[in-house]
Amino acid sequence: MPLIVDPLAPPVVPPTPAVSPDGWLTAVVDPVYAGVVLGVDYTAGTPLAGAADVRKIRITRLDPGAAGAVPVRSADSAWAIGGVGVAYDHEAPLGVAVAYSVVPTFADGTTGPTSSVSVTVPAPTPPADVWIKSIDTPDLAARVTVTAWPSLSWAARIDQADIAGSPFPVTSQDVYSAAASDITIDADGPAIEVVRELLTTPGVRLIQTIAGYHRPDMYVLLSDPAEGIDTTPAGARTFTAGVVQVERPSTAGQPLRMPGWSFDVVAGQYATFDAVAAAFSTFAALATNGAVS
Repeated sequence: MPLIVDPLAPPVVPPTPAVSPDGWLTAVVDPVYAGVVLGVDYTAGTPLAGAADVRKIRITRLDPGAAGAVPVRSADSAWAIGGVGVAYDHEAPLGVAVAYSVVPTFADGTTGPTSSVSVTVPAPTPPADVWIKSIDTPDLAARVTVTAWPSLSWAARIDQADIAGSPFPVTSQDVYSAAASDITIDADGPAIEVVRELLTTPGVRLIQTIAGYHRPDMYVLLSDPAEGIDTTPAGARTFTAGVVQVERPSTAGQPLRMPGWSFDVVAGQYATFDAVAAAFSTFAALATNGAVS
């Protein structure tokens, strides 16, 4: 599966934030990393009764054709002291509308009403029509071009034993194993380091493409990576790796991870708490670097 990273692909213009009818749940598309910033504020609009007693929130995402909703990785569950909380989702399918729903949990353990909002993360346009993302590090991601799609293979799990006097064996069949294949990635310039880190650091990766390609999103492990110089040391590189499909990693208790944003980044940019307070008027704005106010 030869891939070419396109570092010059034009960014997508951010859309207007989508807000739930009650005004409590906001979704903002992050076009740089093909993700969604989610903000919850139970003091907005007509405030939720008991908003000050909200302690946690749980956000789920319903994808088209899915049997049920799945938890958002950074909101299963997330703190929302005083009724304000945030989350980030970089696993939503691309180019199709998804629905997010949030439920609050109060200090006494009871839950409140559900708020929902729909949003679409734009699909990448050819030729750079594939995303490879780190699950644990949302800003470790590369948008690449596939020049030859791989042949996927599914190993059968069939046990059999001969039966005396019969030409037919006794058999049992289990589900097929997950798909396996190989990839080849061409990278140039700054993308070389991004792709190298994606391939050579442990962790599950998410591979996504346009829905019309009939290639479902895949959580994978990459094995046996190799790197070759195409022409000169200053030129492009070719990477190869094996791909094994795996189950989606558990979301329970996972922390908030925002691309390029953390408490360490804030500490490096602002010398005092007063400086932080002057730059961000709300907790949601601080937690999302201004994506949600």
